[in-house]
Amino acid sequence: MTSSGGGGQVAKRRRQAPDRPQTTLSTARPSRWAPLDPQVAVLPLRLFLGVTFFVAGVQKLADPNFFRAGVPGSIQSQLHAAVHTAALPGMVRLAEHAPVAFGATIAVAEIAVGLGTVCGLWARVASSGGLCLSLVFFLTVSFGSWPYYYGSDIVFVFAWTPLVLGGPGRYALDDLRGRPAPDAAAMWRPAGVPVPRRMVLSRGAAAAALAGVGVAAAAAAAAVGRARTAGPEAAASGGGSSGAGGSSSVGPPAPGTPIGPASGVPVGGAEAFTDPATGQPAFALQLTAGHFTARSAICTHQGCTVQFSQQDETFVCPCHGSVFDARDGRVLQGPAPSPLPAVRIAEGGDGRLYVDGG
Repeated sequence: MTSSGGGGQVAKRRRQAPDRPQTTLSTARPSRWAPLDPQVAVLPLRLFLGVTFFVAGVQKLADPNFFRAGVPGSIQSQLHAAVHTAALPGMVRLAEHAPVAFGATIAVAEIAVGLGTVCGLWARVASSGGLCLSLVFFLTVSFGSWPYYYGSDIVFVFAWTPLVLGGPGRYALDDLRGRPAPDAAAMWRPAGVPVPRRMVLSRGAAAAALAGVGVAAAAAAAAVGRARTAGPEAAASGGGSSGAGGSSSVGPPAPGTPIGPASGVPVGGAEAFTDPATGQPAFALQLTAGHFTARSAICTHQGCTVQFSQQDETFVCPCHGSVFDARDGRVLQGPAPSPLPAVRIAEGGDGRLYVDGG
């Protein structure tokens, strides 16, 4: 009896005792490195992707050589080089039928994706477009990169994924126009107009304004590109006419296929042309006055188109950083495994350059 009664009193005291706070790791030792809100943490990634794609699109339209066939780095030469290593070569061959339209579409799409992503307007649509563009680039341009992490396009594919799945995060026009504060809802919503309709209209107006900015940027970039192209094209046409006139009074041509006047290759510089034997881009060089050489412009690593650097007389691959000596084509910096192939070139008595002669 006594034992039972004592036990009941103890139980009663336990029930009346105030609950002690549970001691957990988080309450016992508050961390100075509290986790950042994921909606804010995604902002740097969103800005990087948006700015990168916007700049890439503007650069394509402003580049005077991007739409010039036969020039290394042009859309035509890029497609021709990618067909050999692409996962979907049929897609590349289809684009080769209209390379200018394809290149312009890619550039405008990059500008639209970039603006939508930076501003956070129709952000998931823009992010999905960026993911699709990166996937196309991976399957066509950088699919042959080995190891796979040498190619940036596969990284961009996965970088777009958080924005597609989780949205743009904070500071996006989608949030500012789509979810007004409760106390401001009555002020901004006209009588009888439901919120979804107002949201669609406001986003549509913002999208139209942003499209105007994109069109203006594209038009300005294209105008700059045309202005930069007008001078070289006029000089080239003038040189061609004088060369044609001189050919009637100068010596015989050299063996091979003519690619243009020798005067078009500056001393200490290079001039791009399309090798008629392979259909691939190449460079004619005159590093020493009166001495002409030619090299393929296709990198021996993964088939990217190299660029000539007059400052140090080298060819540089923009994809993976390989560097070649312009004089003999040897590899100065990998990962390219072999030198750039030489192309036979000779100056004819008529003042023109001929390649692939016997």
